[in-house]
Amino acid sequence: MANILPRRLVESSTRSVYGDPGKVTPELVDRYYELTLREGNREALRERFKQVPAVDNAKRIASIQTPTLIIWGGRDGLIPPLNARRFKDDIAGSELVMFDDLGHVPQEEAPSRVAAAIRAFLPQP
Repeated sequence: MANILPRRLVESSTRSVYGDPGKVTPELVDRYYELTLREGNREALRERFKQVPAVDNAKRIASIQTPTLIIWGGRDGLIPPLNARRFKDDIAGSELVMFDDLGHVPQEEAPSRVAAAIRAFLPQP
């Protein structure tokens, strides 16, 4: 992966994180692929994959005492929606907004809807 990352692999990966793979355009795949070509990005991606801990952080998550908005895609195949519900249960006073038709990147698939959820969550001046 440090030296070779085929565009078709980037395309497949991008399609897998969208709730509606039909929204993945050649231009979007090009953008993701071009980001992998920037100096240091492939190595950073490899390092990121090494960071995934194989431990249960439920107790740490439950210690969060900050108002928390949990935004999740109901079609998230990478991190299942069950995790969002666990976060909601574990973080006292949190709010969960589940976009049933979106995948792992709801902020990309429906930026206006996600922004509206964030605006509704934030205190109004």
